[in-house]
Amino acid sequence: MGILKRLLVSKNDKELKDKNEKQIGDSSLTYGEETIEKNYKMDYSDDPSRIITENCEQILESERQMEELKVEYQAVTSYLTDIQKIDQIPAEDREQLNDAARKIITFTRERSKYQSSTVRITDYQFVNIGKYEEIIPSELAKMKEYETYQETVEKDMSYLEREKDALYNKRGDLEDKQHYLKKITTTISILVITLFIVLYLLQNAFQADMQIPFILTIVMALGCTLYVLYQSSVNKKESKRAERKLNRAIQLLNKVKIKYINNRNALDYNYQKYMVKSYEEFYYLWELYLKTKEEEKRYRQNTELLEQYNRKLTQELKSYELTDPEIWIYQAIAIIDNKEMVEVRHRLNVRRQKLRERIDYTNKTKERSIEEIQKILDKNPEQKEDIIKLLERFGINL
Repeated sequence: MGILKRLLVSKNDKELKDKNEKQIGDSSLTYGEETIEKNYKMDYSDDPSRIITENCEQILESERQMEELKVEYQAVTSYLTDIQKIDQIPAEDREQLNDAARKIITFTRERSKYQSSTVRITDYQFVNIGKYEEIIPSELAKMKEYETYQETVEKDMSYLEREKDALYNKRGDLEDKQHYLKKITTTISILVITLFIVLYLLQNAFQADMQIPFILTIVMALGCTLYVLYQSSVNKKESKRAERKLNRAIQLLNKVKIKYINNRNALDYNYQKYMVKSYEEFYYLWELYLKTKEEEKRYRQNTELLEQYNRKLTQELKSYELTDPEIWIYQAIAIIDNKEMVEVRHRLNVRRQKLRERIDYTNKTKERSIEEIQKILDKNPEQKEDIIKLLERFGINL
């Protein structure tokens, strides 16, 4: 066993952990599944192959994420099962296990005195990083990629939101213009009728020739009518054009929101998993961890007894068929302190619940893509054979 997995979760570390978990828990998504607009008018006959390709890629991405989530979910579940097995150990059989745990705690405290005061990484952070030491280099690159991609997606969403709002405003302006034209038409109609009545009364009263005024009134009415018809036609064309652009903007915004939510969920989960708030903090913590690990090499002579009790604890736990008995070496305090065990169980339950939510959301995303493909099949039956071939290229069989 390496030195890295034998640190004790001290009271100060526990307080820092609680603070970090609260900060992580307080973060919320700017966009959620409920923000995706579902009532925009999609023209499924417009380039169906492109839409199918996009949805096939989304299905494959959902399946890839699902495999990763299932592996992580199984690991968390196995840890919870191990806690149940430990809780079920009879009291008369716990003495040797508790003794080994107490010795591990004692020797770990003694060893922690050797830590340099200049090293600012806490015991709990050291333990947490140590659990994932082998994968952290790749996790660092992944977190950096997630944050960079998140910034790009947020810029795209901001641009599309502005474009969507502008199109909504333009559509509203065109509707106001049409309403104004209706008012003009009503006013002109009333005016023409009034003029005809006045001219008719004047002609009868004074026996005057009103032919020219009648003709002028008719010409005026025709001119106004032609103007209203022309302007109304222009407004309708502009309105249809704005509607098409608006539908496209909403469609693109929905796709970007799905990418945002997937990336945000993955990023938030990693923040919670490694108890950080950013890539910079994660990278800084990793460097401190490596420095601390190097300094640990100078104090290996103080670990012989600790190694002995680590083996003893592991052997005791193996006899109860735990999935990962070695993890309890750096969680030994939870074996003798029920409150610590409750906290360990709570953290695992929170992680598992978040994984369930991500699994459910990923399934819904996949189902939504399948529904869109089915709609295209229904709208384009004459292209069914070509669509099926396209789906087979992606290895998808509806």
